[in-house]
Amino acid sequence: MGEIDIGPGAIERSSGYGEGRTVIDLTNPANDTGVLDTVEVWAYSNITGFKIGTFSGSGTSYDDRDYATIGSVSAGSKRTFTGLSIDVVTGDFLGVYCATGNVMQIPAGYSGCYRYNADAFGSGSLTYSLLSGDSISIYGTGATTTVTISPSGIAPTLAFGTPKINQNILPSGIASTLAFGTAKLNQNILPGGIASTSGVGSPTLSFGGFTIAPSGIAPTTAFGTPKLNQNILPIGIASISGVGSPTITAIIHGVIQPSGIAPTTAFGTPIISVAGLHIPPQSKYIVELHSPISHERWVIPASHNDPSNAWDYETRVYDSSLTSGSAYTTTTNAKLELIPANPLYTSKLSIYGGATNNGTPYNPNIVLDVHYSGAWHNVYTGIIQRDTWVEKTLTTPQTIEKARISCSDTLSLSPEVRFYLTEFWFFSATTGGELLSILENAHAISIEQTLNTAPVITCSLPADDDKSVLLTRANEVWIRDIVTGDVIASGILDERVDTR
Repeated sequence: MGEIDIGPGAIERSSGYGEGRTVIDLTNPANDTGVLDTVEVWAYSNITGFKIGTFSGSGTSYDDRDYATIGSVSAGSKRTFTGLSIDVVTGDFLGVYCATGNVMQIPAGYSGCYRYNADAFGSGSLTYSLLSGDSISIYGTGATTTVTISPSGIAPTLAFGTPKINQNILPSGIASTLAFGTAKLNQNILPGGIASTSGVGSPTLSFGGFTIAPSGIAPTTAFGTPKLNQNILPIGIASISGVGSPTITAIIHGVIQPSGIAPTTAFGTPIISVAGLHIPPQSKYIVELHSPISHERWVIPASHNDPSNAWDYETRVYDSSLTSGSAYTTTTNAKLELIPANPLYTSKLSIYGGATNNGTPYNPNIVLDVHYSGAWHNVYTGIIQRDTWVEKTLTTPQTIEKARISCSDTLSLSPEVRFYLTEFWFFSATTGGELLSILENAHAISIEQTLNTAPVITCSLPADDDKSVLLTRANEVWIRDIVTGDVIASGILDERVDTR
């Protein structure tokens, strides 16, 4: 028998973690397959309801293979438990659950841990969250299993537990040349009276209102994969036509009708043809010039500033991931500044973070500020819910240069009380759209819409109109219906033509 070992080692570390959670340590997966009979653990604080076992899986999804319930583990030194029987397979990871109390933990320098906020043993495959770089003080050893037990009729060269059912066990009446469980029903088992060349049950195919039986389909065509456009054609359809070849139906939305004109009458006598919709020039519209609109969106910071040098892993705050780890500090009121790529018109902020006291999570008190008009302004001071997105709104939207966040709780390195921040986002509010001018001298206004293209707006303006200087690509042109007040089209200048 060979020696198996799994886990990072049960050694004394600087902090604790695990109460109320299942934690899987990714450091030192099992080197062989067999049974673990001994486990070691170093408790940070006295533990009750302790379980330890093996896990398999990938990504963030894991399932326990086998485990033992230890119960109580006292703190103060490494504890060893023997006489266990925990199945393990090469590549498995070692994991634990603590009902109360914590296992020794270190937050960086290792392969990381996955956590689940409840007892996951015996619950099947579950989704876990990554603690990047973390490790806990656990270890297991055991021996590989080499005993070969051959049931009657199975060759002794086959290892027990790997029976090849398809080769060795065949129900009575099925030829030994057929692998059990791979019966080809359409070829080998046919109800009485059905020709062997027909698929079982001889299903019919329905196309539209026709019922077409498989009769007449060449045997080279695989049943169940009929090529309708090539092999089956309803009577009256030429063989050169693909069955079901689609035609294009154009549906024109939003034909504009002035009040009092019947909906069956196209306004302005538009010409509708395969080229699209054309509305001839008329005087129903006015032309406006507006500043461009910038629409709402969430924006992540581009950089940071840690003025007191009291934070670790700051870039994790703006990597758009909740699983890559968190920035953290153990210093009260240590401020972390988050900076957008450019000054940003902002209406609210969103944060995802929390705090731990000796490894036990809790809801922290924070201070959240933004910087504009040359000064810092407070957005929120108070408690936040841990490990969930929390949004805080500015009194009025402002163009801000940066934001900052800190924790007003009493933090410390030993015993470790830390404030952590996983993600921080800015919400860019809508800007622009301000009316710059109305081109009251515009005339011959028309809108032409070709199928599958954007509308084209044309209008004429006297050459000496002093407002024409604003008609540039830096501004938007809006066409507004005088009667309804609706904006029916907008765009950016493409071409100016002087017809003098």
